[in-house]
Amino acid sequence: MKSIKNSLDKESKTLIKNSKWVFIANIIGAGLGFLRSVFIARGLGVEIFGTYMIIMGFVFFLKEFINLNLGSAIIKFGAEFKAQNRDDKFAVLIKRSIKVSAIMAVVLVVVTAGLILISYNTFIERPHLHSFVIGFAVAAGVTYFNNITQACLRLFYKFKMNSIIQIIMDCIETVILVSAVIISPKNLTLFFIAAIVTRFLNAFVCNIMGFWEMKRELWPHKNASDSLIDEEYPVIRKFVIQNSLSNTLRSFIQQGDVLLLGTLAGAASVGFYSVAKKLAYSILTVTDPLVNSIFPQLSKLIAERKITELKRMISKIARLAIIPSAVLLLVVLFIKSFIIQMVYGVEYLPATNPFFILLVNAVFGSVTFWVLPLVQSLGLVGLRLRIYSIMLVVGAGIACLLIPVMLASGMAISMLVMNVVINLVFIYFSLQQMKPLVSRAV
Repeated sequence: MKSIKNSLDKESKTLIKNSKWVFIANIIGAGLGFLRSVFIARGLGVEIFGTYMIIMGFVFFLKEFINLNLGSAIIKFGAEFKAQNRDDKFAVLIKRSIKVSAIMAVVLVVVTAGLILISYNTFIERPHLHSFVIGFAVAAGVTYFNNITQACLRLFYKFKMNSIIQIIMDCIETVILVSAVIISPKNLTLFFIAAIVTRFLNAFVCNIMGFWEMKRELWPHKNASDSLIDEEYPVIRKFVIQNSLSNTLRSFIQQGDVLLLGTLAGAASVGFYSVAKKLAYSILTVTDPLVNSIFPQLSKLIAERKITELKRMISKIARLAIIPSAVLLLVVLFIKSFIIQMVYGVEYLPATNPFFILLVNAVFGSVTFWVLPLVQSLGLVGLRLRIYSIMLVVGAGIACLLIPVMLASGMAISMLVMNVVINLVFIYFSLQQMKPLVSRAV
């Protein structure tokens, strides 16, 4: 560990220091999430669990479609306001974000209710769950405010408080959901009530604690006029729209897989795919803290034209991840069936191959965790939108060809292809974008 520490540059050490508390929270969250997934999958059974995942995927798909992803704008433009010592402008940005989030929450509920009333049977096989889907949409809409709170805490490097909030939320969710499946297994109604209550409690805890932590920075400027950021507003609006559309397409890729698989292969395949995805993506627990920490840091380095330091940091972090990632894949290749059977039971053995394919995808994502924050920091949101649009069509085409033959494995292969191509394209164009910045810095 000492040798690794000495090999890191200054910016890499800063990144790891900022990520420490987030890493602790993610480890605890991953452990609790893993525990939840095992209890829920076993307690509900394949068919009911698959139905739950389809409904969850449907609501979160709509949530991301409507989501303007204001957290990214808060970090990017909030960093500029901080550099100018204009906390009043930052406070106005937060106030506007809260108003927009309230509108998004209302729209989400209205759209969800409308689609459910018009075409319920198109998406959901099990009858009489209309009210629970709408209730889940209400709870999901409240979490729009969580993104604002978490972005503020990250921007001001309050990673400790952000992590404490996350730990509390994970504990609450675990206790409620696990209790529901223990008290009444295979009872989707009780489980849905528990899931909805959990979302509301999480939003309450997150926003109350976050506001208390940020009151010193924001409260003195509570009466600041909205006109303070009129000059910057066109740029902010353009970034928000392009970044939002990009994140929406990304959500189509990440959440739409469940809906597409459910449509083409049924709830059972969704159940197998969901447990495979949950288990495989648990590896991202290691890199998620770095993703949370690196965006503000990359924005700062780019603003200061420290491109050489930026490249050195990324190179060192990526090289450190390659060898353990390769070893992990090699080990899991030989014991993947044993892992699935031991964790989820014999009935989930068909999830074995999708699990390994998605693990390859997750490992690649963990090595290239810095790509998306770099693209956002460079302002390449227009490029991101175009690439996601193209790959969404390509990925859906691959999935439609493979799912009828390979079921859940076909969807997993499609996800892997999309992720690899997208990240490689982003890396190429990011390097091209940084070349003029290097010459300017010199």
